[in-house]
Amino acid sequence: MGLYDARIEKYCKKVEQLERNIKRETEERRRLLSEIDRLRYLSLCEKLNCQGEELETVLAREHEQIQNMKARGMTDDDIDDLGKGNDGEYEDQMRFYSEEDDDENKND
Repeated sequence: MGLYDARIEKYCKKVEQLERNIKRETEERRRLLSEIDRLRYLSLCEKLNCQGEELETVLAREHEQIQNMKARGMTDDDIDDLGKGNDGEYEDQMRFYSEEDDDENKND
C-alpha cells in the first residue's frame, strides 16, 4: 500500500506542476497573440498610411468595392488580376496616368 501511496503523491505533484506550467504558458500565449494583433494593426496602418477611424473607413470601402465586383460576376482571381501588371507581377503602385504622360514628364 505504501508503494502506491508514494507513487500517487509523486504523480499528484507532477500534475500540479504541469497545471501551473499550462497556466503560465497559456498566459504567455495570450500575451504574444495580443502583441501579434497590435503589430499587425501597426503594419496595416503603415501600409495604408492611415489609422484609427480612417483605417476602418478605408477597409470598409475596399470590402464594399470587392463585394460589388463579386456581385457583378467577378471571381477572386479576376479581382486579384486587377492589381497585376502585364508581366503577372503586382504593381508597386497604381498609376492614374499613362506611361506616355510619364515619358513626357521625363523630357521636361
